[in-house]
Amino acid sequence: MKRRQNSRGPILAWTAAALLTGAVLLWYGLGPDAGQPVLTPLEDGPRRTSSAPVDLNAATAEELDDLPGLGPALAERIVAFREENGPFAGPEDVMEVPGIGPALYEDIAPYIGAEQEGVEP
Repeated sequence: MKRRQNSRGPILAWTAAALLTGAVLLWYGLGPDAGQPVLTPLEDGPRRTSSAPVDLNAATAEELDDLPGLGPALAERIVAFREENGPFAGPEDVMEVPGIGPALYEDIAPYIGAEQEGVEP
């Protein structure tokens, strides 16, 4: 009678490799940074650190870009609007700039002003 050859060898090798791979992944997954997000969330609050209001009639696009809810495109639009139409009479006039409505104005209102001293019309 011939003896049957054991065919479990390759199965055991693959099982051992899978278990080793799982153990390595688990080891790295439970490291000191486990459960931490890979990407940091976007800022929800204002980015400004200064308490002085930004003067809409003198601010650069970079200064306006620091306001909550404004990005570089809107900041450039405010500067272009000011250059084409003259100084803002008051902070609420910024709502005349396309893309700035009442909701965005409410977000930035505490951080802006419109000084008229030394501003040529």
